[in-house]
Amino acid sequence: MYSTQGYGDNQQQPFMTGGSPQQGPPGGYQQQGYGHDPYGGYAAGGMPAAAGGMPGKGINVTSDWSVAFFLASVSIMLGATVGAVVLLFSFELVDFLEMIYLFIFGCVLAVMDTPCFKQMKTVKDHREYFSKYVNLLTRVTGKGITFLFLGCSLFSGMWENLEGGGLLFLAFVLCLLPVIVGIAALLIGFMKSQKLNRARQALAQDLANVSIIFDQYARTYPGQGGGLTMLEFSDLTNKTAGIKWEDADLKLIFMALVSNPAWRQNSSVAGAGFGQQVEMAKIPKEDFMAWVNAGMVWL
Repeated sequence: MYSTQGYGDNQQQPFMTGGSPQQGPPGGYQQQGYGHDPYGGYAAGGMPAAAGGMPGKGINVTSDWSVAFFLASVSIMLGATVGAVVLLFSFELVDFLEMIYLFIFGCVLAVMDTPCFKQMKTVKDHREYFSKYVNLLTRVTGKGITFLFLGCSLFSGMWENLEGGGLLFLAFVLCLLPVIVGIAALLIGFMKSQKLNRARQALAQDLANVSIIFDQYARTYPGQGGGLTMLEFSDLTNKTAGIKWEDADLKLIFMALVSNPAWRQNSSVAGAGFGQQVEMAKIPKEDFMAWVNAGMVWL
């Protein structure tokens, strides 16, 4: 684990737990030197900077698309609010309850992708809770299905129960964005899932040596209880299948493949006398082997 204490040009280089200040991580990773990124290519957020490719290229689902997901969630909340108010005063209580359900689901989706207040404890706690118990919302395809369902349900409920050209036009506008975002997310999720499946098929062709290959690339966290970091996973698939990943793709892959929620993303842990340390996201061998031996996984 790397210490996250700030080190400038006149301070010591980062070191791995249990090693000397001059030693790098296990497996021969080259030290970056003074004043360089202490995480060996990982960006400030703990994710590899476009591992295997140029930073910023490709479809960045968890970054660029998070804004679209958030706006679609807000659109659902606004439409459900308008519908609920109108239906409440017209005493159509069954349809009113449907709008309340859609509003709550919109709130959940908004919290998952909100660009604001990310560091608030309440927001972080709810994100972890939703990721654990509503795992469908951590997948691009899952979000696509959800937005498509909610957009169509909201449009149906508003179109059938609201009167007046203005309200019907508002229903069309507010429901259009979630439907478009849902369809786009489904297409992107399908393409990325196919790409991941090609990497799995390439590894499955040499099934007898997959365990050995895993051990060769698991250099940051080797041995029992260790695993592949995101950068190491990208290196492995690049060598075995010629497939490179963006950092956003790696986050999606780890959300889908890693069974332990605590290992799906980088986290800060207290270090003995050295401040905060970064515990990198990693996929254990059991989950990796289960993925190679299983069928297609949807991202």
